[in-house]
Amino acid sequence: MRLTSIALTAAALFAALPAHAATMPTLDQIHAAVQAGVAKTQAKTQSSMPFVIKVTSLAGCQDSQEVPGEVVCLVGMSAGMRDGFNVLPLRKEGDTWVGVERKNAKFAGPSPAEAQTMIRAWAKEEVARNPEAAKDVQMQEAQSTMQVKAVNECDVKRKTGYLACDTELSVPSRSEAIKTELTFMLESGNWRYVPR
Repeated sequence: MRLTSIALTAAALFAALPAHAATMPTLDQIHAAVQAGVAKTQAKTQSSMPFVIKVTSLAGCQDSQEVPGEVVCLVGMSAGMRDGFNVLPLRKEGDTWVGVERKNAKFAGPSPAEAQTMIRAWAKEEVARNPEAAKDVQMQEAQSTMQVKAVNECDVKRKTGYLACDTELSVPSRSEAIKTELTFMLESGNWRYVPR
């Protein structure tokens, strides 16, 4: 009886752990997946002109919200004159990460709690830098009472890699929700609020 309850407890704990924690691709693995995809595309097109695409940076990866079993990675890429940031969908086949041919893959922004913490920290820093800002009602609300209710769909800005996210806020001084776009940056797996 006791062994069964221990086994059930262990199963529940392991089920609660994020399955992707140790299975996100590295920059080298992503680059290898891109190169394999480029080679496959080049073989299909039988072009004598080589495609030169490099993955230059990795901001972070997360489980795909669109396709179970896939991950999406926010990467900086160099493709001749077309440098920029992209969201690459990948899946693991055996021990190898492979690219998935899917355009417009989505990358989720921070959770509402993370966004709220970042905005409050930013507002406090602004007030510390500029005491006049403390008189502004919006800055007062941003520091203490404003709540981030939802961080919805985000678009990746190709040039910067920033995520512009449709966000819903609430403050005690307004009865209706405030819908706005907030910008965030993912840097080494950590989110940062980017003020306008």
